[in-house]
Amino acid sequence: MTQTPIESIAPKTLSAIDLNPRGRVNPSPATWQDQVFYFLLPDRFSDGKEGDFPLFDRDNPSHPTADKTVWMTAGKKFVGGTLKGIESKLDYLQNLGVTTLWVGPIWKQRQDLETYHGYGIQNFLDIDPRFGTRQDLRDLVDAAHDRGMYVMLDIIYNHTGNNWFYRNENGDPMTTKSYRFSPPHDIHGWRSGRGESIPEIADLEDGVWPEEFQNWEWYTRAGQIGRWDANVGEDPLHPDVEFRRGDFFDLKDLNLSRDDTLAAVIRVYQYWIALSDCDGFRIDTVKHLPWEVSRNFCGAIHEYAESIGKENFMLLGEVTGGATTAKTYLEIFGLNVDAVLDIGEPTVQLAGFVKGQRDPQGFFGQFGGFDALGSHRLAGQYHVSILDDHDMVGRQGKHRFSAHNSIPARYEQVAHAVGVQLTTLGIPCIYYGTEQAFDGTEDRHDFNLEPGGGFEDRYIREAMFGGLFGAFETEKCHFFDGCHPAYLRIAAIARIRNGKDLTGLALRRGRQYLRETSFLNRPFSMPGAGELVAWSRIFRDREVVAAINTNGTENRGAYVTVDAIIHPPGSCLQVLYRGDWSDAELQNPPTSETVTVEEFKGRSALRLDLPPAGMVILAAV
Repeated sequence: MTQTPIESIAPKTLSAIDLNPRGRVNPSPATWQDQVFYFLLPDRFSDGKEGDFPLFDRDNPSHPTADKTVWMTAGKKFVGGTLKGIESKLDYLQNLGVTTLWVGPIWKQRQDLETYHGYGIQNFLDIDPRFGTRQDLRDLVDAAHDRGMYVMLDIIYNHTGNNWFYRNENGDPMTTKSYRFSPPHDIHGWRSGRGESIPEIADLEDGVWPEEFQNWEWYTRAGQIGRWDANVGEDPLHPDVEFRRGDFFDLKDLNLSRDDTLAAVIRVYQYWIALSDCDGFRIDTVKHLPWEVSRNFCGAIHEYAESIGKENFMLLGEVTGGATTAKTYLEIFGLNVDAVLDIGEPTVQLAGFVKGQRDPQGFFGQFGGFDALGSHRLAGQYHVSILDDHDMVGRQGKHRFSAHNSIPARYEQVAHAVGVQLTTLGIPCIYYGTEQAFDGTEDRHDFNLEPGGGFEDRYIREAMFGGLFGAFETEKCHFFDGCHPAYLRIAAIARIRNGKDLTGLALRRGRQYLRETSFLNRPFSMPGAGELVAWSRIFRDREVVAAINTNGTENRGAYVTVDAIIHPPGSCLQVLYRGDWSDAELQNPPTSETVTVEEFKGRSALRLDLPPAGMVILAAV
């Protein structure tokens, strides 16, 4: 790889920004619907030094167990992941089937605070040194591009970090104050690099940068959000509702109703496109942005990206509050965000149906055009499917899919939950560690050791690389296991989805049908919870059939309806994937296994039998 040299010193002012692209400009993908995303937090993924520690031993999971107090404390702090570490794992990711990296925020944080997650920006024009350098970012992007992969950066422009103090009634500094609409709260001073309140910014560790952001009028100064949704009778789209004007906890809200403030954040992120050659942005806290602000920001970013040759730059919005709110920010004409994350109920439906706890029609019914997201979800290119993630918003507590799962087929079950993502409508996104069956849960918190609690998110943000906050309450072992049962199965399914043939196209872009099944000689009907569930993706004359056993402890079998025109009785479908194949077969699938279409109860049908949590994919090839 030829390195693209990047200036090492960050500009101190917006006026000093150079928006000319550095080096080559990687073109956008023709459609993001063809991608497989992988979301990671830079601090928790890799430090590139995994060779210093042993691989976690699944057969001896209690070793090496961490001291619980040290482990819990480490989870609230930076643990050492880096951009160079991410680059060192591109083989691991590409072999998994990942085509696009979604890299959590890497912007400079306060040195006096442990905002390891990256969402508390202190300098919008620099990389946090704990993650690496600006050159490291460009090297990562270039290395991904050399492999035909894309990189999406996580950005924040709703708020800044905890960079200044309010003044309380006694004249003392306060990190937060209760929300009020007006007048703005009084300011005590900027936060210094040592965490003290100071009247003037003296160096790059004080306050906020670039200089233009050192303007009190650029902040709403309204105090912390107390109501996260509109009150009864309030217009939830109004720019002055509390959740759009208040601070996000102690992260200070930007007054984006000002044209100069909005123009500033636009210029900031145009700069990062020029510098890094990234391919898209995941935009944080979109719900907290007025719709017009989001539209203007997205329009300006799209225009800049197109002007330098990125015709399909992705803007993925994190829009909490359900499908109705998400639809508000989606614009099929490219005026706002391009796609939204399936936060909340869709993830609950996905996990519930795979575990046999929910009617599968609840999940597949979302794609019928009848939920609030309507045709946007039906199209499959405007929503990103997630299973685990770093917040677990809209779910009952902070628990990964594999949490509290002790069934013998638990590895197959989590792999096949991702398998559902890879074979149904939408852009699939894997959260780091899911492919290693990470089982993070807030229930790991020990209130005897830490009575106050809080920071529950830490338990679903485990370290992959062997730091002090390893998954499964370990330390000093890593989890980059390319032979893990879940990893192998996800990789095998992704290989089919990513194929350049009609089968791959069908799984990425085909029409989708939940199939009626018949078991125990009963009439055909839609399958219920805990049964074998099957669906088809059809593209032109290619039908791909996928089926999963949603019972995690018992075998299930059924006759599955297929398209009688494409597959008349007597025709055969090849088995492209079976979850009970050996490791060798998963990596080099056999080509001789077929299933014959039968006429059963007056229709074309396949007889499928699956072990607990099993999955199969078939197509005529």
